[in-house]
Amino acid sequence: MPHPFRWPLRTPLAGRICIVYHICIDIVYIDTVHKETIMARPGITFEQVAAVADALVGEGQQPTIRAVRERLGDTGSPNTIHKHLTAWREARPVAAASAPELPQALTTAIAAEIERAVSQARGEIEGRLVQAQAEAVELAAAGEALEIERDALAEQVAALTRERDTLTGKAAQQAADLAEAQQRIGREQQAAEAARVEVATARLKIEAQAERGSEQTAEIEHLRAALAEAQQGRIAAEQQAAVLTAKLEICAATAQETRQAQAERDDARKQAAEAREQAARLAGQLEALQG
Repeated sequence: MPHPFRWPLRTPLAGRICIVYHICIDIVYIDTVHKETIMARPGITFEQVAAVADALVGEGQQPTIRAVRERLGDTGSPNTIHKHLTAWREARPVAAASAPELPQALTTAIAAEIERAVSQARGEIEGRLVQAQAEAVELAAAGEALEIERDALAEQVAALTRERDTLTGKAAQQAADLAEAQQRIGREQQAAEAARVEVATARLKIEAQAERGSEQTAEIEHLRAALAEAQQGRIAAEQQAAVLTAKLEICAATAQETRQAQAERDDARKQAAEAREQAARLAGQLEALQG
């Protein structure tokens, strides 16, 4: 707890009351506006506050926190201004109040009445003053703590801003990757469609080749039947030639019969040769079709 406040011995009562009044006004003002100025611009110095206070006093005004802050352009923390004003008041010499010349009896009566009133109210006023000073010190400490908290919150905001920027960059990169992936999928879909077209074309070619294979199979079967028929004709011709040869040998005595038999034999041999040639041709065609 701060030490009790003690007035300078030569401070007039009116000056004391005036100082107490303005200190109370400052405390009330701090209590009403300190929440609105937590985020005020830092950096208000003692020299600035002292200069404004001196200027206000020179203009005949009281240097209250409100007046100083308004003269500074509504900037600065009331806690900081209060602290600088307190230091300014403590460093400022107290001027003796000039009193008008009064009769001695009246002066004595006034002084006695003042002393009586002072004696009666001194305890209460000093107690209130001590309480006001304690509240002012506590408020200043709270303001400084709030300013520290404000700075910490500002650092957190900066960190969150950097994190947001980082996430924004990552999101942009992911969007670019997604666009590239979509393009790649489109190319793959086009390639798949081309492959399906090629497969369908190949299937049609296979079906056409299968149809031609069926036709070739039918033709091969036809050639096989013709070859079998030619082979049977050759065998029949060879058998007939053998019979005629036997007849020729039996009928050799007769020249005409011999010539006729020879002619028939030659004809049979010719037919057999033709049959063999036809069979060879059919066998060659069959081999070509099977190859």
